[in-house]
Amino acid sequence: MSLDTVIKIGQFYRKTKKAWKYHDQINWAINDVKALEKKKDKEGNTITTTFYEVNVVDDGDRFSFDFDSMSRIIDEDKIKSIYYLNFKTSKKDSSKRYLLGDLVYSCYEDKKGMLVEGGNYRMYGTWADKEKNGIVEKKSSFWLSEDAASRMDNPFIQKFRSEFRRKAEYIEQFLKNQTSVVLHFNFEGKSWQDMDGIVDNIDVILTESLVKRLPDTDKVMLDKYLYKTLGGVTPGFGETGYKNRLFTRDDIISLMYAGNAAEKPLMRIGGIGIIALPHSEQLTSDMVVCFFERDKNTLEQEDKQEADMTFVDEEDSCDSSFGGLLRNDFDDSVKFDIIFTNVPASPAGVFSDLIEFSDVQKSLLRRVHKRIVECRLEVEEMAYAEFPNAKGFKYHIRNSFQNLLGDVTKDKKKFQSHILKALPQIYTDTYYEDPILLPAFLEKVEYNIRNDNTNFNLLKYDFYFLMKIQKKNTLMTIKDSKSYALGKQLGIMAQQFASWKKDCPIKSFEKSYVGNLSRRTASLDELVKFAAFLNEKLVMHGLTKKWVKEAYMEFADIVKDFGGEKYSKYNCSLGFFESYYDSRKPIEEKEEITDAN
Repeated sequence: MSLDTVIKIGQFYRKTKKAWKYHDQINWAINDVKALEKKKDKEGNTITTTFYEVNVVDDGDRFSFDFDSMSRIIDEDKIKSIYYLNFKTSKKDSSKRYLLGDLVYSCYEDKKGMLVEGGNYRMYGTWADKEKNGIVEKKSSFWLSEDAASRMDNPFIQKFRSEFRRKAEYIEQFLKNQTSVVLHFNFEGKSWQDMDGIVDNIDVILTESLVKRLPDTDKVMLDKYLYKTLGGVTPGFGETGYKNRLFTRDDIISLMYAGNAAEKPLMRIGGIGIIALPHSEQLTSDMVVCFFERDKNTLEQEDKQEADMTFVDEEDSCDSSFGGLLRNDFDDSVKFDIIFTNVPASPAGVFSDLIEFSDVQKSLLRRVHKRIVECRLEVEEMAYAEFPNAKGFKYHIRNSFQNLLGDVTKDKKKFQSHILKALPQIYTDTYYEDPILLPAFLEKVEYNIRNDNTNFNLLKYDFYFLMKIQKKNTLMTIKDSKSYALGKQLGIMAQQFASWKKDCPIKSFEKSYVGNLSRRTASLDELVKFAAFLNEKLVMHGLTKKWVKEAYMEFADIVKDFGGEKYSKYNCSLGFFESYYDSRKPIEEKEEITDAN
């Protein structure tokens, strides 16, 4: 990924009003509360949170926490305005450290009897008080940040921590008596993050803890993990650290603002996230923030829940794989760095980039998408012609790939692996030919038949759609081949044993033979043997109608005149299924009229 793009995005965020909302270590308290509401304690009770306001009195050289006037917060707007600092010395810092400001804490026993703590404060678990040489060593979140705080010369921070230290025992006892609580410290009508220079000062402190200085230069290098594989987890990091990229301190701060946005997938396909980073001289801060916060009304309003993260309405003609890339306020000259990343199963996990391609212009994406929509409409028209009374034919790239390549497993590795290859080619207009589709389609058809799901006539339109969007659509070449013609004649013959026919004499034929077609047509010789076997069964059951005989004769003529064409079992199988599941009524009616005359 282009780090320059990420840093620039961070700079855009820092220019916005109340930029602290987007800081990597500043969280919206209401998100914790809502997540907690979905949990239950060992008795099955829902966890509810109580909000309290504590007035902070500024006595000049010190603060005083007025717990005597502490009151519950009921006003919803005030509740939604509460943010807390999730202080970390690096992104991988798993110790919950409390530096200052509003405090969110929850503690309950789950159904397994395990103690579960949440928020930005801890008192139990690995943070429990430990006795050493008869002295209790404090390990709650406040005390864990003492060392870092001692190096901070900001008067606000020192005054706050001094008072908290004085009242720590009282505060922690109060927290222990609550199941879930939020303490909001009121600084004469202001919140901690609104105090002049406080966030900037924290940024400086965090930067110093993340970097290593280089002599004779104003550049620094990351000494701890901050963004993906930067710092700490980079191969060769340490003794050869000088080989890593150098930054300014301002770059590091920008990364702290861009990190969450730049790691947020535009859409997810199973465990794969697709990230798009815009860059252009025409972009503004508002445009960039609007793009990355696209799934929110505002940060103060309730988050929208996008079920599949495609951000495309059902009525919208936009393909779900292009929605976020096209539905924005950007000019067509804007370019994207597009990254396919492995999304971690846990929020504490690390994103791992799989594929990156840069400078994909929106105008190109729009042109590619326009052609895809045209192909989709053609296929939908075909589907409605066959099923005029059906509703809801909407073909999208992601869904069609999953219909052909998906399986019953949760991970759907085959589907995800292929879309990881195909979608970048689609975005860059280099999706020429996809030889995997036909074998995968036929494998799915046979699997469905063996499991009593004969949906070929519906599934084929997903296949047609994906073939049409390729720059080199080989479908007509396939249908013009002799292998396809052989399969088509064989399908006409086999249709007499179709399970959907009321007079089918061999009910097990479809599952046993059609559901394993590829095994019986692997070579031309095996195909001929299968055709002979099928003809014997037709004669045995008296099903040699005129058009069936004609199909067998045509099959024999094609085999005789096969020439130098290379036999393809896949082309043959497609021809077979096309005719096998095609309605024969018009031909039968025509035969009856001819016989009558």
